[in-house]
Amino acid sequence: MPRKVTLADVSRAAEVGVATVSRALGDHPDVSEATRQRVRAVARSLGYRPSATARALRTGEYRAISVIVPDAGWGWWEPVVRAAFKAAAEVGYYLMAHPVAGTKGGAAAIVEALANVPTDGVIVIGVPDQDGVREACDRIALPAIAIDDTSRTVRFPTISAQNREGARLAVEHLISLGRRSIALLRPNIGVETDNWGDGLFIDHRTLGYRDALDSAGIAFDESLIIDCTDPFNETRKHWRELEAELSTGVRIDAMFCAADTMAAAALRTLRAHGLKVPEDVSIVGFDDERAAILVDPQLTTIRQPYEEMGCYAVELLLRKIQGEHVDIRRYEFVTELVRRSSTDEPERLAKPEAQRNDPKPVGVQQA
Repeated sequence: MPRKVTLADVSRAAEVGVATVSRALGDHPDVSEATRQRVRAVARSLGYRPSATARALRTGEYRAISVIVPDAGWGWWEPVVRAAFKAAAEVGYYLMAHPVAGTKGGAAAIVEALANVPTDGVIVIGVPDQDGVREACDRIALPAIAIDDTSRTVRFPTISAQNREGARLAVEHLISLGRRSIALLRPNIGVETDNWGDGLFIDHRTLGYRDALDSAGIAFDESLIIDCTDPFNETRKHWRELEAELSTGVRIDAMFCAADTMAAAALRTLRAHGLKVPEDVSIVGFDDERAAILVDPQLTTIRQPYEEMGCYAVELLLRKIQGEHVDIRRYEFVTELVRRSSTDEPERLAKPEAQRNDPKPVGVQQA
């Protein structure tokens, strides 16, 4: 293997002292601009890479942050991490991803292990056990931010979408299409607590569903709440719970899926019962992750502002790293309705394909 280039190598090639090289590479004011440019040119030509450990010894910081991602196939967090990586890089920080991936002890154990990793702070995505993660962060004095809507307990500055308001927007859209018998397809959170905490986001999306019905004067029907087991299993062909409800003869003319990943099996289940989407049943999802554009018809959904959430997580974490007080509370982001074919209106469906105008997303401005 090639030997790593050191400050001493740059010093010899540039014919200046090691201390001068260190100051030139670190923007020290005692070095002239000409010397700074010459030393940096030599360092680039040799392939010199500064040592994060040495820099940390000098400055007390690594200029690196970590992000812990959940152990689940549900990939909504991927654009959050991508945006966080870009936001960190723009201010000169590295971002390192640490998947939980079945680690014994979960996210809390990974936080404990960060004591041996050059990192200045951590973003934890999906925190079923906020108490355990909080205790681990406190033990190693590691600043932390959560991106999470699964846990009722808040032990960190926590970023999430406005789930209740987003769900209301989804159901109001269905009502605007003339739909009145609207089912809510949601995860059976009672058997999902290991991955999804105590289901705060499901509660809030259910409340938004009911808010929209109440505002429209539509009576709430408990039988239209359909809880599905193993909701994020992408290999599932049909929802047995939805099949059982349809088999009773109940009339459903619209459906709000509490997560986009539930929509594919819902579509297959409806088709197996001879129901067409959107002609017979209009469907809206929540999240606007990749699944929404892979199903047929493509899914009208509520978009979470993933990029904004990832960038703001980095901003809050860097403020904490720099010693600024950040309130421990939820920081919620406004969602928007993105219209696609699963809620096409009958008059638009009647037009030839070439005459249809793609509907523009209907957004909600952030306050």
